[in-house]
Amino acid sequence: MSPLADQSARDRIRTDLEHTLIVEAAAGTGKTTELVHRVMSLLLSGKTTLARIVAVTFTEKAAGEMKLRLRTEIEKARGRASAEERERLVLALEELEEAHIGTIHGF
Repeated sequence: MSPLADQSARDRIRTDLEHTLIVEAAAGTGKTTELVHRVMSLLLSGKTTLARIVAVTFTEKAAGEMKLRLRTEIEKARGRASAEERERLVLALEELEEAHIGTIHGF
């Protein structure tokens, strides 16, 4: 499988945790997937908690999808996480329902 033309941008979303990023792309290009990976990187690294993250989307459907995907990834990661990471992930699950993931209008 050949790398995507925008692979470097995707990699930056996942790994450049020192900067605030705005991710803008057409529907169906993988924004939600990359943002979920970015949030997971932030949580696992201990750089922040879910309560301190804001993720803004255009639709309620997209916000709901992001929360569902986050829950799935958090639960999957708990099984392979270190004890310290597992504590962070348990906290993230507790914070998920109140997380600041929503629409531009809701924000």
